[in-house]
Amino acid sequence: MTAPLPPSPRGPECPPAAVLEALSAGEPTPDATRAHVKGCAACGAQLDALTTGRDAFLRARPTDRFLRQLERREEAPARAPSPWRRLFPVLAAVVPVLVLVLVVGPRLLQEGPGVTWKGDAFRVVAARAGAEAAPLAQDSTVKAGDRLRFAYEAPEAGHLLVLELDGRGGASVFHPFDGTTSAPLAAGQRDFLPGSVELDDAPGTEWLFAVFSPRPLQAEPLLAQLREQAGRAAPTLTCDGCRVSTLRLRKAP
Repeated sequence: MTAPLPPSPRGPECPPAAVLEALSAGEPTPDATRAHVKGCAACGAQLDALTTGRDAFLRARPTDRFLRQLERREEAPARAPSPWRRLFPVLAAVVPVLVLVLVVGPRLLQEGPGVTWKGDAFRVVAARAGAEAAPLAQDSTVKAGDRLRFAYEAPEAGHLLVLELDGRGGASVFHPFDGTTSAPLAAGQRDFLPGSVELDDAPGTEWLFAVFSPRPLQAEPLLAQLREQAGRAAPTLTCDGCRVSTLRLRKAP
């Protein structure tokens, strides 16, 4: 697994990562925020990394190709009205920045098994070479090399860890990538978290755990819990005062 963005040394006075993502996408941001980023070396470096990652994503997955796929779907007979019929004119007029957030996002709002918008705020999207990015549900199939992005909508400000337990019994921190403590999370933050992770070739079931807490969390005690449960049919995490969301993925050869 790899992470395109290094850990950011930004301080408590710096704007949240979601604000920097919006700024990299060209969305309107307060003048005070722009002035801070211009004068802050850490924020400026993080903004440059986000912009570079966005450009690389768009080069790998051109928006015009995605829109042509939508047009083909519109022309094909459908058994039920498609929600894209209403969304397509809007998408075609929007500047294609942060395609993963703007285009895949509406799909994630649909109710379904596993990852849902209501009742479980943890959302995961997978991107694979030669295929559209798609939301993952319980028992979705993934492969080595798939890149995952995460989103989590919290009802209040707090702290978030995204942990993984792989088929070899290895436990890792996926967000903040390779971090030792949880990352701050703003209340109601709906954007995808910065960066992505690439799945390695560990065989078997992949377990993802989103751990939200009103207070900062140390990752190692939770990772130790997961390692102790390697090989169990249904590993669990216990954390005082935490909200834990679990997603089980099936790793294909």
